[in-house]
Amino acid sequence: MITEVFRVVTEQWRVIFGILLFSALSQGLVIITLKRLYRDKLSSIEYFSLGLAGWMLPIFLISILWLLLGFTSSAALSRLVIPVSIFVLLAILFRLKLDPEPDSKKYIFFLLAFVLVSILVRLVFASRAIFPSYFDSAQHYSIIKNILQHGSALSLASSTYYHSGFHVLTAFLVTVLNADAAKAMLILGQMALALMPVSLFFLLRYITGSNIAGIFTVILAAFGWYMPAHAVNWGKYPALMSLALLPFVLSLAYLLTQNRVAFARQHEWKHYIILGLSVVSTILLHSRSLIILTVIFLAWVIATWLGGLSFRNRWLVFIALLIALALGTLFIQKQAVFGPLFDPYLRKGFWITALILLLSVFALKEHSRVVFACLLSMAMLLGGLFLPIQVPGYGSLTLLDRPLVEMILYLPLSLLGGLGLASLENLLTNASFWKLFRKGYILAFMMGLIVIHALVTYDFYPSDCCVLVGNDDREALAWMDTHLPGEAQIGISVTELNVLPSDALEGYSGGDAGIWITPLIERATVPLFFSSDFGQEDVRNLLCQSGVTHLYVGQLGRPFELARLQEHPEWYKVLLSTEQVKVYEVIGCG
Repeated sequence: MITEVFRVVTEQWRVIFGILLFSALSQGLVIITLKRLYRDKLSSIEYFSLGLAGWMLPIFLISILWLLLGFTSSAALSRLVIPVSIFVLLAILFRLKLDPEPDSKKYIFFLLAFVLVSILVRLVFASRAIFPSYFDSAQHYSIIKNILQHGSALSLASSTYYHSGFHVLTAFLVTVLNADAAKAMLILGQMALALMPVSLFFLLRYITGSNIAGIFTVILAAFGWYMPAHAVNWGKYPALMSLALLPFVLSLAYLLTQNRVAFARQHEWKHYIILGLSVVSTILLHSRSLIILTVIFLAWVIATWLGGLSFRNRWLVFIALLIALALGTLFIQKQAVFGPLFDPYLRKGFWITALILLLSVFALKEHSRVVFACLLSMAMLLGGLFLPIQVPGYGSLTLLDRPLVEMILYLPLSLLGGLGLASLENLLTNASFWKLFRKGYILAFMMGLIVIHALVTYDFYPSDCCVLVGNDDREALAWMDTHLPGEAQIGISVTELNVLPSDALEGYSGGDAGIWITPLIERATVPLFFSSDFGQEDVRNLLCQSGVTHLYVGQLGRPFELARLQEHPEWYKVLLSTEQVKVYEVIGCG
């Protein structure tokens, strides 16, 4: 594993260094901005962790500005970005003159060390990934490439782009770092995963006043469940970027609700501007974040009302919510398409989830409003799977889809765990048992269990379920770029897409590496079901009528059946044959 990480670092050092540089620069900009607003209302560790949570916001806004000003094609300006960023970062560090309180130093050191270790762990994924996984990644690559080629914001407005913020951010990194788009997307996803857990530290630290609870939440978010890390296997990069910024939005909103009275009215608009930019950026990174933010807002409003009930009634509501979630879980698991939703949290993460629910009992008395908000958010997110909506150009959908809900459930569960631990800390402060805890022994033991559980339950390497490109595919794609005519139309394998509770056809997903043909070598492709029987004359006639000139049989995934092609050399001529990849020419269509 160490040698694999070293290889990734040496091969992709420019992208890794660039993302680290921009994240540090963005963190510094966030800290300076917030210090002007909150001054001595936050401690050093709170400023540091909140800045780290907002690392994506400034660089994302810069990338949007870069596109709007048409700098995509300016090589001279692109070369200046890195040295200017280094200079600005040094100026920020000099101006901040960081001198944290003694109690904050060790926690700042821990967060820095955690980020470093987490980056190395996440880069393991990139060591065996030739291209980003799943068919979504090919579509993201195509959009990024289009932005780089056209270099104008008008190309976004006139096209069917979705989640355009992620593509603009990646295109910016590709340009200024002189990187390959596929590799930049791959590395950016892993770096975001490494930084995501730390973004929860501030919120728990500020709500509970406990650094230990903040650390526990970070560990939970990173290794408690194999989500959201597994989402890179599905190519869900826009959702990951948006999810990485979401805790920053929640932190700003919570700060505003808690400190609104303390601020002068003439400065209140500054808070709303920062919060507004954060919300808009989150939505641009992934459009369904608007729904998620709405769910959280509604959950908070309801939780605020519930928090005013007597303690006995709060207990009754808490039990009712747990029962409702349990019944909802049982119902959802009976739906075939939604069956995998709870795999990270029940089938492979049952003991961690059970621990969190147990800890949440202790949090009910001191932090009932946040506990209710977490539980209500989970219930509403699950309910969103069944609410139908009509989206122009996309047809019938549901308010939320299974992969997105599966990705985000880790967030309220991690918060519940941190709140519960902080409340347990307060409960046992005067007990002799707690002295061991305060020395860190029990905390270290619990964190060790979580890490061991993670090592046992999920793989840090790309999942076989979703890898579509092998080494033979890469060589075949390069050969096709050289040898196939520009007007070639290549039949590629696809499978039926099914993530909604409906029997209607929702679309197609790439079956093998053929999905990368158009984005990489700009040849037209025609989707054909992987189960197509090419030995049938009507199928062959359909190929001719559709203008299909070639067929691609990939190395991985669900490629076409070779046997049926090999039975008819008079219809299909082999142009390229490696050990695991074949390229055929469709002949005799006359």
